[in-house]
Amino acid sequence: MARWLNIENDIKKLVNQITGFQEGEENFGLCVQFALTNLKFHRFLSVDSHKVTKSLKGMLDKFEIHSQLEKKNSLQRLCDQFLSTPCFEGRDKGKTDTHYSLLLLLLNIGENPTHAAYTEKPQILKVPEVVDDFDWGAYLREGEETYSTIYADSDSESDWDPLSDEETIVPVGPKPVEENSDNGVVDPSLSAITVDATTFCVEEEPDPRESGTTWLTRNVTVQYWCGQNRPEEIHSTENLKKDWERYREATDPIYSNHNNITVSEIQLLREVLWILGGVTDSFVFILHGEEFIVRENVFVQHLTDNSLESYLSCFAKYGSYVHRLLCFEEESICGSCDLSITDPNSLTCQTYQAFANAISNFIKSLRKELTIIEKKIIQQEQTMTLAMLHGDLSLWLKKIEVLHSVYIRGVREADWLVNNCQRASYLLSVLFDTVVEYDTLGQNASDITELLIPLWIQTTKPYIEVIDEWITNGNLVDPRAEFILKRNENVKSLDESFWETAFTIHVPADSVLPDEVQQSQHTTRSTDNSKSSRGSNSVQLSQHAQTIMDNRSQRGSNSVDKTKGSSHWAPEFLEPVILEVVLAGKSMEMLQDLGKLADVCGVNKEKSLYMSFLESLQDLLGTRPHDDFVEALPSEISMYPEQIDRQMKMKGIFDPLLKINFMNIFHSCNVRLQGSIDEEEQDSKMLSILETERLQPVNLVLRKCLYPHISQKYYRVCTRLVQILKEEYRLMGYLAAMRHFFLMEAGDTMFDFYTPIFDKIRLNSHWRDISTVNLILQEALQTHYPEENSRLYVSIEELPEDRRPINITDCIKLHYKVPWPVDVVISSKCQAIYNQIFTFLLQVKRAKYCLDELRFCDLEKDLGLQSHSGTEFSLHLDEDMPREGRIHRMHVLRMRLTYFVNSLHNYIMTRILHSTGIEFKQDLEKAKDLDQIIAIHNKYVNTIHERCLLHKMVKLLKQAVMNVLNLILNFQALWDEGIHEISLKTIEGMEIEFSRCILFLSTFLNNVIKRGSFPHLESLAFALVTSTEHLTKGRAHVT
Repeated sequence: MARWLNIENDIKKLVNQITGFQEGEENFGLCVQFALTNLKFHRFLSVDSHKVTKSLKGMLDKFEIHSQLEKKNSLQRLCDQFLSTPCFEGRDKGKTDTHYSLLLLLLNIGENPTHAAYTEKPQILKVPEVVDDFDWGAYLREGEETYSTIYADSDSESDWDPLSDEETIVPVGPKPVEENSDNGVVDPSLSAITVDATTFCVEEEPDPRESGTTWLTRNVTVQYWCGQNRPEEIHSTENLKKDWERYREATDPIYSNHNNITVSEIQLLREVLWILGGVTDSFVFILHGEEFIVRENVFVQHLTDNSLESYLSCFAKYGSYVHRLLCFEEESICGSCDLSITDPNSLTCQTYQAFANAISNFIKSLRKELTIIEKKIIQQEQTMTLAMLHGDLSLWLKKIEVLHSVYIRGVREADWLVNNCQRASYLLSVLFDTVVEYDTLGQNASDITELLIPLWIQTTKPYIEVIDEWITNGNLVDPRAEFILKRNENVKSLDESFWETAFTIHVPADSVLPDEVQQSQHTTRSTDNSKSSRGSNSVQLSQHAQTIMDNRSQRGSNSVDKTKGSSHWAPEFLEPVILEVVLAGKSMEMLQDLGKLADVCGVNKEKSLYMSFLESLQDLLGTRPHDDFVEALPSEISMYPEQIDRQMKMKGIFDPLLKINFMNIFHSCNVRLQGSIDEEEQDSKMLSILETERLQPVNLVLRKCLYPHISQKYYRVCTRLVQILKEEYRLMGYLAAMRHFFLMEAGDTMFDFYTPIFDKIRLNSHWRDISTVNLILQEALQTHYPEENSRLYVSIEELPEDRRPINITDCIKLHYKVPWPVDVVISSKCQAIYNQIFTFLLQVKRAKYCLDELRFCDLEKDLGLQSHSGTEFSLHLDEDMPREGRIHRMHVLRMRLTYFVNSLHNYIMTRILHSTGIEFKQDLEKAKDLDQIIAIHNKYVNTIHERCLLHKMVKLLKQAVMNVLNLILNFQALWDEGIHEISLKTIEGMEIEFSRCILFLSTFLNNVIKRGSFPHLESLAFALVTSTEHLTKGRAHVT
């Protein structure tokens, strides 16, 4: 019967494969009946051995014609060996109908044998097994009651009727047969049965008179979730709980256990595995909010209440951890797909999505392990208890706890952060700190490190991809606003403030961590621009990072959580290279605006930064054996449809050229599909085979694997931008022009410009006309710098009414037209500082020019030419000193003033402008990026501004110098009036004022030099001290 049932199943499969009909269709039943009828009742013709031998000989001749002698010899030898083997029909000789039938079947199913590759396999001789004839079953069953089942004889028709099977169960063994209760005689049908080797014996079977419902009730799992209890077994060994219940009932009269539900330990084990796999509907464990709690009225017969509660509470805790992680995964998916939200900060950031994806991969691995354990529990071939399960899952439980801790600290505790940038940076920093923490434990936490390293790398992927797209293609693609910088759309690319204001930093609001933000802002304000080593945006970035690090070190280890929060402004692992990332990104965008993007991108597509990072990790750490990985990642995804291949084989077409043409048709699809399919799987495979046991310190790994790729792109992009600015946009020429005109390094040209103005001022002529001044400037430039006529011009500003004579030239302002992108370096702010320096230099030049243009004849005018009123006025002068004495005093005072102004002029033009200019040129040659050029230029301008006594810190010193310069102009006015208009009192007043200024300047500068604050003032201080000594000696001589 069983044999025909198997044949019927095979026939159904055969009909389905040949016709395609499905079971249940009318045609399917007809086909099956037809096939069964033919197999059972039809007598097929016997095989013709002569025809088979003839066909076989033709096959051998065909092999010989095709020069396949090896196939011919092998086939002939194997056929002869097969035909001579006596193995069918119970005959001692071969060459039976069965032999020829099998050969005919093989010849018919053979398809194109001449084109098939054949390699003969070596035959392995089987050693016959030694059969143990001893009846171990009878020996072991000796003395036990045994039943046997006898199947009644049936004809060929009865085999198809399942109801015709008859079983007769008789007792076998030494126990006598029971007599009939009615007549006391033995049943002759039972006594006639003899037991032999063909008798089927059933051992330890239930009573055959037991009903089906009773058997199912005893063998099916008790529905404990409906309140049913396990029936107590008489011979049960689980008596601990039962004895304990009896004791409690005997000692406590009000105790009742009617509501208690007793379950087996296997059922508990499966419930534990279910909640660890993420199932929320459980009977033993009740989900209360986000935590699982253990049902109170569940007991096991062999465990006490405390022991059972300790185990189940532990598993419930880890089940709660898994539930929270799965809820976070679901929230990330839902939060990223809500199209009704327009604010990117309200959507789930991509870093959270990557973290949720990594958690999902971990849960999948956990569920695979739980499935394997559950299969072992179901088979019940091995002993498994709660304690053993806890031991087997101890490593997984530790991983769950660590992953949950990262989730709580990196996601839950970051709810107070206001935007996605801070949330993503905070999570990445927490992950990085956790990796470093377990990395320091070495081999004691190697399994946790093996979990955290791929988890951290997968979570950083979106952030690294944003960086890669920015520094590689010049596009800051940040749809969820989680990068540290954001593009200011109000700033155009051609704006001179592009480098400083085009990208703004995501920093916490005033309500978040106010101590850190306020201290950071205070540090930014108090830091002087002259000490900055970067541009404006970069200064804020580096200063903010330094302030946060200082705050972190000051708070100490007692405030770990807040310390972690201080790194939310940027991912901690990127802090060493974040400045290079920002500079490379801004340089790429500027190159894009300049149309020079192809110079750094190239034609061939480079590997992504993330893939380069993974490959460097593999080179540094090594990989485990990964044969399956090589097979899972083919070099090329086959887009050749299997249907086409199948159709060609069915039609007998074996044309390799046609196949190649079909493959070429789908080549374009192959190229597009290969990257999208392989990329994600390749990432996970590469991470899974990393050899984390050879892991070096994480900071060292980053320095070797990630930072070099960023630095390489930074160097290539930034150096190319600097090269373009210097060679194609004449950056160095424009900087030289600023020095020539604003700092008056072009002395002859600027002398031709300011001398006519000084002469007009001396003659009290009208000169403050913008057209007149610009005409003078154009004439001065025409000689040496005619190409600068279109760029340099002058404007006249209004002056206050209470101005001093020395400030009369402050209204002159130079303006230089700087084209884009050079105006990023020479901005309008820099030109304002240049104008302040130019104004001061013009004042010094005017004072020096006034003293140089004094003539002796102007001082010693003939009195006869003076008017009567002048003679009367001269009579009122002090006649204590003769005219020659006053002339001598004026000459001495002139020499002293000339010495001072020459010393000041030489200090400015040599010690300041020339020396600082040489350092400026050397620093420009070493600059690697535009930000360094801007910083060097700003430092250069600010240094000159400070050393020209224009800084607020040296305000008193400048005031004293201005007093001396103003005294020189008054002295020049008196000189032009003549000695007869100058009294001794006036001369002494100017000498006293000059003496006071010189003493103040010398004393102040000496004190500053002794402290080492301004070493560049040493030459000026020496000159002033010399001037003071000369003045002191002159006073002693007069006395």
